[in-house]
Amino acid sequence: VVELPAGEYTVPSSIANNVTLKGENAEDVIVNVMSAVGLSSKSVNFESLTVNYAENSTYVGFHHVAAENYKDCISKGQMFLYGVAQFDNCTFITEDPNNYNVWTYGAAKATFNNCKFYSAGKSVLIYNENGAESKVTFNDCTLDATAPVAGKAAIEIDSSLFKNGKKFVVNINGCDARGFANGSVSGNPLWNEKKGNNS
Repeated sequence: VVELPAGEYTVPSSIANNVTLKGENAEDVIVNVMSAVGLSSKSVNFESLTVNYAENSTYVGFHHVAAENYKDCISKGQMFLYGVAQFDNCTFITEDPNNYNVWTYGAAKATFNNCKFYSAGKSVLIYNENGAESKVTFNDCTLDATAPVAGKAAIEIDSSLFKNGKKFVVNINGCDARGFANGSVSGNPLWNEKKGNNS
């Protein structure tokens, strides 16, 4: 465990495998991720800190990471996932209506437990261009939008590039969405399979 005092930090690509970066207070310890960070086959853990992602950027995250785990963290901006990811008691914040809080993207498995999402109209996008399957689970999460975006639910799914029987598996348990528009296809504000029917 690496204890981080209050301040701003950048994650180095030479980080040790399975290291835990831990802050004393999530609001006082900020880890900036402004570009892609290569953590090939490594695992990384974050606890009680803020991970600050660039707004209006795509593919920014920990490329080729084996696993990324977050506990009692705040995520700001637009996060892209690449490894097996788990979030426990985390808060996601983005203020740009063009951004999601999270693209599950390259994660084969992503789990959100007791998390809070604050967005400007869309929170999670389950999609990638390579047709790679993933399982995404939301347990007891709340998703709040400051304003609706037409046709966008809180959780958007695009499975249109899947072939040969591939699927997204999405489990949503005990979750609540407030302030979102109804999904363009689903007609409800919590989830929407906006393209494709391979989920």
